[in-house]
Amino acid sequence: MAVYLVEAVDTKGNKIKKLLNIEEDSLLSYLEFSHLTPIKIRQLPDFVKHLDFKISKKKIKRVHIIEILENLHLIVKSGIPLNVGIIDLAEDTQNPFLKDMLYEIAFKIQGGMLLSQAVEKYRQYFTDVVIALFKIGEETGNLDKTLKDAAEHLKRIDDIFSKTKQALLYPTIAVTAILSAIIFWVVYVFPKLTKLFKDLGIELPVITEYFLAVSQFVIDYGLIFITTLIIVIILIKVARERNTKFRLYTDKIILKIPVISPVLKNFYYAFFCEYLRFMIKVGLPINRALEILSSSIKNSVFKEAIKHTKSKIEEGYSLAQALKEEKIFPPLIIRMLSIGEQTGGLESQLEYISSYYYTKVDYTSQNIAKTIEPAIIMLVGIFLLVVIISILSPIYDLITKLTE
Repeated sequence: MAVYLVEAVDTKGNKIKKLLNIEEDSLLSYLEFSHLTPIKIRQLPDFVKHLDFKISKKKIKRVHIIEILENLHLIVKSGIPLNVGIIDLAEDTQNPFLKDMLYEIAFKIQGGMLLSQAVEKYRQYFTDVVIALFKIGEETGNLDKTLKDAAEHLKRIDDIFSKTKQALLYPTIAVTAILSAIIFWVVYVFPKLTKLFKDLGIELPVITEYFLAVSQFVIDYGLIFITTLIIVIILIKVARERNTKFRLYTDKIILKIPVISPVLKNFYYAFFCEYLRFMIKVGLPINRALEILSSSIKNSVFKEAIKHTKSKIEEGYSLAQALKEEKIFPPLIIRMLSIGEQTGGLESQLEYISSYYYTKVDYTSQNIAKTIEPAIIMLVGIFLLVVIISILSPIYDLITKLTE
């Protein structure tokens, strides 16, 4: 495949530009299929495809894929040809990245591909689980049902993600607001007050002098500190992407951060059990389900634990025994899975565990403000106490001199 920059005219006479990652012999037929008349076509370097993917990934969200799956369920159920229905979806969408993706999927299906094959290029959006579902639906003739199941599964996953983000949002905003207020006082307000005191000939007390020294340090080196911090963050991000050991080490640290740690752990417990439950439900073997799950989960600690669990199961361990040896999952999950395996009710146990931890994430997202409020009040109180003492002491000295 190559990347092409295409200038073309659509059916409404609008001149458009777009990047296409497509085989050379399919380019013109695809443009004709998309009702585009090419004006200029230029092949670009291969690295552009990675940039284009990163941009489109931000523009195509999970909610878009859920909507597509729900519409595809209705299309298949109603008997409309799949490629025709997908073209209708493409023409109705306003998102240019989504429109291109749908047109390409419809183009491949019209050329003889199955849906599971046509979406293979967009595995990052549809996920391995959903594509596996497409294959099962095509083999069994129940594609409409599997499309509906896939939409419900992604809704559940999206809800878990949303609740987790909501839980982490308040601490982020609170810390940012407090730091901004402190910096404003230290950099702008306090130096002006101390200058006024010095102009009036007031001798500054020790605490005020210390606070002034801190203020001056921030003014002199604050920009250097911020620049250094940004560079360090970028280097850490690059190192996490390129070095698996470093990523594993930093993920372990993240899972130990107060307040954030319980939210993330509950999220991963719910995510793991929901994904595993769904894959078992659609008939995937546990070792294959764990393989897909390890590629879908982002935290390296959980990713490695799932890989080790898969290896142990292939050696003859039960799921509960294998997870227990990883020492990352709580006893509740181990006990529930053990009972599920013994009674043949593993799917229902996974559903219960997933719902339990999802509820915990939901509860945390609604009550996290109460959890961190005492720490915030204490931090603000200490800062205000230092500021008040630093400011009131000189004022008190000034009033004393005026009354003598």
